[in-house]
Formats: sequence, C-alpha cells, structure tokens
Amino acid sequence: MISGSRQHRLDPKMVWLLRKEIKSVLRSRWLLVGFIISPLFAWMFQGAFLGFVYAQASVEPERIYITNEDAGIWGDYVYGNLSESMDTLLISELVDVTYEEGVEMTDNITVSVWIYIPAYFTEKLLSNTTSHISPLNITYNAASFRASSAATRLTNYISGIVNSLLIERLVNIQRNSVAPQANYGHQLAIFLVMLTSVLAPSPYVGQSFAGERERHTLEALLVVPMSRLRILFTKLVAGLLLTLIYSVFTVVGIVTYNLLVILRAQGAIGGEAAIAYYSVDLASVPLIVFCQLLVLLTAISIGVVISCIAKDQASAESINNLVLLVPTMVIGILGFTGSILQYGGLFGLAVLAIPFSHAVIFLNGVLVGNATAASLVVNVVYMLVFTIVFLIIGAKLFEREAIIV
Repeated sequence: MISGSRQHRLDPKMVWLLRKEIKSVLRSRWLLVGFIISPLFAWMFQGAFLGFVYAQASVEPERIYITNEDAGIWGDYVYGNLSESMDTLLISELVDVTYEEGVEMTDNITVSVWIYIPAYFTEKLLSNTTSHISPLNITYNAASFRASSAATRLTNYISGIVNSLLIERLVNIQRNSVAPQANYGHQLAIFLVMLTSVLAPSPYVGQSFAGERERHTLEALLVVPMSRLRILFTKLVAGLLLTLIYSVFTVVGIVTYNLLVILRAQGAIGGEAAIAYYSVDLASVPLIVFCQLLVLLTAISIGVVISCIAKDQASAESINNLVLLVPTMVIGILGFTGSILQYGGLFGLAVLAIPFSHAVIFLNGVLVGNATAASLVVNVVYMLVFTIVFLIIGAKLFEREAIIV
C-alpha cells in the first residue's frame, strides 16, 4: 500500500523544475510588466482614442439629407432655419432627397443624418392638443461620431425653434439610429485578441527555451533523469501562469475601455446607441478570454518549435515575430470585418489553415449568433490539435537536444 501511494506522488524532480520555472517567470519583472501592460494599453488606448475622435467629430461639419413633404408653414419654417444656420449647426451640405432615397440610404446604412418632415407635420403641430408630440424623424448612423454629434445638434435646434413658438405643445423629435450589423466593440476584441495574444508569448518562449541554450543551462537540464515531455510540461505550466495574468488584465482592460466609452457618450442624445455599438458586452468576456487562452496556447506551441531550432534568445524572438506577424495581421484585419468565411479558392484554404482564423470564426459565430454547435466544436478542436502537434514536435526536438548532449 505504501509503495503504491508513493507511485502516485508527483516526481520530486518535476516539482523542483516547476518551482524553478515559476520563480524564473516571477523574477523576470520586464516579462511580467509586458504581460500586464500590453492588454491594458491596447484597450485603454483604444478607449482614449475613441474619446478623442468623438470630441473632434463634435466640431466637424457633416452632410445632412432632408426630405420635406409638408405643404404647410412649419415644414418650410424648419427647412428655412436649417438653411440659414448651416454654419452654426456645422452642416457642410444640406441635400434634398426623396422619401424613397432616404429609406434606401437607411437600409444600405450609407446615410449620415436624414431629417424627414412628413406631410402631416404642420397639421399635427396646429391641431394636436396633447402636450408631447413627435411629428418629425431624424435618422443617423450611430457608428459615426460625426453623424451622432450632428444628430444631437439638430435635435436640440429643431426642438428649440418649434417649442419656443408652440410652448403648450413640446415637440419630441423621434430619432432612429442605424449601424453596421457587427458590434464595433466585439470586432475590436477579435482584432486585439489576435494581435496581442499571438505576439505576447514570444519573450517568454524565447527566454525559456533558446535562452536556456544561450546561457548553457539547457544541457544540464536535459541530463536530468526526467522525460522530455515532463520538462516541456513544466515549462508550459509556467507559460500558462503568464497567460492567466494576461487574461486577468485583458478583462481589466475591457472594463476600463467600456467605462471610457460610457463616460464619453453618457448623457448625450443618442448616447445609448453609441454605447451599445462601441462597448463590449460583458457577458461575452468569458468567451473572449476562452478564445484568448486558445490563441495563447497555440502561439506558445509554435514558439516552442521555433525556439528549439534557434541558436539564441534574440534569434528566437525575431523569427517568432516574423513568422507570426504577417498571418496575425491578415487574420486580425479579416476578423475585424467579420469576413473570413466569405473567401474561397486557394486563398480561402490558406486562411483556414492558419489556426488563429478559427478563433476569429468561433468568436464571430457566437457573437453574431449564426454558428452551430458542430461548427464551434470543429474550430476549437482544430486549434487544440494544431497545438498538440506542435508541442509533440517540440518534445521531439528536446529529444534531439538530449542526444546531442
């Protein structure tokens, strides 16, 4: 019984190596700072940048489309005031369109701001006895800061000029927002997950493998009576510790980004639509973190193979970044537009062969809601199989190192 219980204990050499790797990771301050700063900076910079763009857009002119079907005095009154106040309202151009053209622009999401004054506008204003009426519509593109700002100015202005003369009936302008189908915040999450998660493990992988060879400590490690798979496993556990730290600060970065979006848009007319479009739904954060872990593991497995081949740490990091940067940028850009699956032929096959593309497909499928359970499983399995295969290759390269030693 005693000997049986001892067999199930952890190998002391493995525990020693695991402690050594974790201590090495925790002692590397710059490595830890990089894993903390990179997700925080990426999200906070984007939030601050959106705030800057929003502030700039609020003082930039915008093209306004208008349809005036009212035959009474109030339609002409509103139209005339808008024409005379174009400079004040920052209207670059006031374009007359038909109702059908306005609807077509709205359906195609090519509209900036469209003011629709219906035929019954004057009649409602003069005959309605209720205190609040909404006889006028403003449709704007919520994905455009400039259009959102212009819609806010126009809403306040039109309400002001009408309500100043018809005090007993306050006009509430009906506002309709349109935007591309994909939520900007979610597409941003996909892009940042691809870009930062693929490149972030490079310093650790280079330090832990090629760095050992450069410091001449790898030879001593490989003569330890322990399987190469266990050595690789202990190093990966230390890498997983870093990925968990990275994921925690990714969540902090997303929450901070959301706060910056809310602080900028809250209180403004149309702010709710802007928040809904630009923010990241916190309910989707666990999914984002899950995909990020898959991407990190895949990137680490590729980096292990590169690091086992490279002569020193600097070469390992350079080769790793060179090998991963181009496909990462391609996948990140395609993922930002949500269009990976629309490509066919050899290019489509090449894109699907890249493991990170399946994380993008997985996230898009779940966030948009058009994925099946089978397709999601296929994406996850492909990434896991890819990771396992490269880790096995890394273990074989370890065996080669042991033979050389």
